[in-house]
Amino acid sequence: MEYKELCETIFPEIRERLNSSLGLAVCAKHRSKFEAWLKVELCGILAEHNENLVIPEKNFIDITFENWKIELKTINTNYRFENVINKTRPVTNNVNGLISDIKKLKKKTKPSKARKAVVFIVFPVKHETPNWQKIHLPKISQELREIDYREFVFKNNIPGVIYIGLV
Repeated sequence: MEYKELCETIFPEIRERLNSSLGLAVCAKHRSKFEAWLKVELCGILAEHNENLVIPEKNFIDITFENWKIELKTINTNYRFENVINKTRPVTNNVNGLISDIKKLKKKTKPSKARKAVVFIVFPVKHETPNWQKIHLPKISQELREIDYREFVFKNNIPGVIYIGLV
């Protein structure tokens, strides 16, 4: 599977699940992370293509699938949005954790034909949120060969963005 095909496999399915889940809307309202949920859902989405090739937590990689190694992150922000409880969240630490995962993936060389990607969800945020665009996204993008995104809204209209990056 090529990178663009991986994106088109993941984006519509995960976006629909994010849009429709009341439980995730509650998490978004409270700025609570949900990485374990993301792993379960992505395993299910990828398993629809070939169940036997999806392996969670193999060699400390969140998901391996076909010739892909995929790391996952959820990044909760402290940006103010309607319907979201104001809380301090360490956005910079969350971004640094993602960058650390990207660097870890870059070091993984076996098998040599393995392709590497990160899937991360940022919330509450819109892709064009100034602080996200000016401060955090450039630091992530410089570590990636390619990055694609889709915006979404949780069931309670809190905005978020799904990113997939080719490492």
